Amino acid sequence: MHGDKKVFQKMREQGMDLAVLTNGANIKYVSGFDVPFWPAWMGDVSNGIPMVTAVVDAENEKVQLVSSDMYRNKIIRSGITDAATFRSFTHLETNDVDLNYDGTLSKVLGEMAGGKEKPVVGIEPNFTVEHTLSVIKKVLPACIIENVSQIMIDSRYIKTPEDIRGLAEAARVADAAQERLYEISQNEGNYTEMDIWFEVQKAASKAAGCLTPFVGELVTGPNTGLSDYPLGPTCRKVEKGDIAIMDISPRVNGYWGDCSNSVVFWAKPDEEQLRYFRAVKDAFDAGLEAIYPGRTFKEVNSIMEEQYKKHNMTFCSYQGHQIGCNVNENPRFTYVDDSVIEENMVVCIEPQMYTGKSGKTGVRLERMLHITSNGAVPLNKFPWGIH
Repeated sequence: MHGDKKVFQKMREQGMDLAVLTNGANIKYVSGFDVPFWPAWMGDVSNGIPMVTAVVDAENEKVQLVSSDMYRNKIIRSGITDAATFRSFTHLETNDVDLNYDGTLSKVLGEMAGGKEKPVVGIEPNFTVEHTLSVIKKVLPACIIENVSQIMIDSRYIKTPEDIRGLAEAARVADAAQERLYEISQNEGNYTEMDIWFEVQKAASKAAGCLTPFVGELVTGPNTGLSDYPLGPTCRKVEKGDIAIMDISPRVNGYWGDCSNSVVFWAKPDEEQLRYFRAVKDAFDAGLEAIYPGRTFKEVNSIMEEQYKKHNMTFCSYQGHQIGCNVNENPRFTYVDDSVIEENMVVCIEPQMYTGKSGKTGVRLERMLHITSNGAVPLNKFPWGIH
């Protein structure tokens, strides 16, 4: 079942007629449109109005986008031809973007309510701006407002085949960046952290075929011993023998990748670096083997923790999460999350360990994993940076 079908079904089960979505991840999920990550000046001239709103009609299984005309062509290129657009900006005439949004959203809501006197309308309280809510109440004054957030969470919980393909593509793009980091670590050169960051960003965008939104951390040398994410990249010059952590999240067609690696630049790892890498790698391997449908997230967390104890180290951080149209989704690998692992989840495990101020070493290893009936299958293919 495709994502929008799951949302329609769950809305009907809960007696919800319409949903009005402004959260970009949820808009992607129900419509397929990848809301741009950086609105920049387009957002400025839209005056804070949601640049894309999705109105979901459960009964007729329809999703209608209400979009700034700034995104008209991008929406058409994505295969959607019936979006309702409002004028955000023009230099040719007087323009009121608030009124334009009100009029367009009002028309769509009126049409999709289908004459219902008291429709039940779902909103996302943590994302719905007051302006959007005021339009809903003006057009549908007798409507019943409910929270649609849990419906969206439940719908997105188990990944569809389309989701898994999208996440695998994001993992491939992330691999290109991690492979570039590894390549640099094997060939001595003159780099700052920022130089390397630009190189791995370039590799990711080249793999994706377009400029790719890209967030995360690259930290080298003694600062890797600290866990105060993010500590880099900075203009620090990389030195021979430095260990590095690179944790990256590229966003590809509305899906996020997330992975982490540790490398040592232009030298063999020293005793401390090897000790920390082996502890974290053992935790990763134990987690990978432990993940299968029916086991809980907190059980896997405890199994991974046991590996640290074998290395006389103390557990210091949570160890992973699910991933999808958001980079860090529930459930998470913690002491308290008793959610059950299910087939067709996509998760990341990211064991990590740091010396703290007493040392100069940190290691974080992370890959994306597709949960199958036979266990976890890694989506990332990049090589670990220390062997």
